Amino acid sequence: MTDVVEVRFKGNRKEYFSWPSAEPLVLHESVIVEVDRGQDFGRVSAVGPVAERKCGGSCHGCSLASPHPLASSPDPHPLAPSPQSGEGEREGAPLRRVLRRATADDAAVAEQLQREEEDVRRRVLERVKSHTLPMKVSDAEWQWDKKKLTVYFTAEQRVDFRTLVRDLAGLFHARIELRQIGARDEATASAAAAASTAARAGCRSCAR
Repeated sequence: MTDVVEVRFKGNRKEYFSWPSAEPLVLHESVIVEVDRGQDFGRVSAVGPVAERKCGGSCHGCSLASPHPLASSPDPHPLAPSPQSGEGEREGAPLRRVLRRATADDAAVAEQLQREEEDVRRRVLERVKSHTLPMKVSDAEWQWDKKKLTVYFTAEQRVDFRTLVRDLAGLFHARIELRQIGARDEATASAAAAASTAARAGCRSCAR
């Protein structure tokens, strides 16, 4: 039996996955999931009929998309990509899979990457300034396998960031995705970045 699960990531971002196992996942359980050209770390936030109903009502490109929209609006995706990100929906494609339950080592890798993200954001900001681009960098998020770095930004106008993307790819040796977000979403991203900074500061304090 294949279950549908909702998995949440940094900044309250969420996606839906299939879990082809007889042993059900439980809420808040850490998992490793299949993503575009890699793997990511997240935590289960809905399972069973609840996850299936939310997925069918809020996603439009997978095989579980509801043919009729629900009467109520689905939960928003706080850090959903703008058209500038270049990410399209996979029309009629099956859900990606939860690959396995995460181990303690997996969680430690995720925590280490999150501690590094504020420094990454500052380095990205330096490159943005060097290219004199009219954009504000709100947050940076590593994919768990470190094959992709997502940079969240706001801008009052369209920005040609092709040169910046090539620069960042060379700097971090990873695939770069830039996602333009709105003012409300910026607050979510900034809060996530602040939490990451606080965690990093706490870790340094404990090390003294």
